[in-house]
Amino acid sequence: MKYILRLTIYFAGLFFLAIGINLAIKSNLGVSPVSALPLAISNVVRVSLGTVTIAVYAFYILVQVLILRRKFKLKSLFQIFFSFVFGFFVDFAAVLLHGIEVNNYLGQVLLMIISITTVSIGVVMFITMDIVPNAPDGLVLAICDKTGTDFGKIKVLFDCASVIAAAGISLVFIGNISTMREGTIISALLTGKVIGIISRHCAPCLKRAVFNNFSELPEDIAA
Repeated sequence: MKYILRLTIYFAGLFFLAIGINLAIKSNLGVSPVSALPLAISNVVRVSLGTVTIAVYAFYILVQVLILRRKFKLKSLFQIFFSFVFGFFVDFAAVLLHGIEVNNYLGQVLLMIISITTVSIGVVMFITMDIVPNAPDGLVLAICDKTGTDFGKIKVLFDCASVIAAAGISLVFIGNISTMREGTIISALLTGKVIGIISRHCAPCLKRAVFNNFSELPEDIAA
């Protein structure tokens, strides 16, 4: 029963994350760094964001295998399954939020704030359940394991690389970078802090419900 609850919270976290990603798109102020590359590719190939997210995450998992080789754990292959589920959630959330339109800047900022909060709640939920990381974080962890570098530093570099790659693809094939605006920077600066705040208040309760563990979310992931 505990494991079923654990899975339920994990999937709920993925769904909150998918909702947050789509709210950021609806704000028209720019998406988060981790969503920038899938969205750029989606806009070029005209395939749904969920489908492209699955493909990009599969690539991240392949890179993990190449980096870790024999150190790659079979458990980490579950990232593939969860990537498919997350891709479905992204497209489903897009349908649910289809009717949302904001025509003024204040409303866009409010939508971005709601997006960051929703994403942060989702991240705390699925990371606290400690099943498998999502594919981008799995790749960051693999690089950390290989280089011995702090998670936070590699995460920043990974996000920057994702934004640069997305900007390059958008400029070459579309001619603009409209999906990366001030909201992208705001998201990069604030999401980690909001995750930290939420984790301090909510992670102990989640762990008590599932693990009977009062310790907080690992600091290197929450940062």
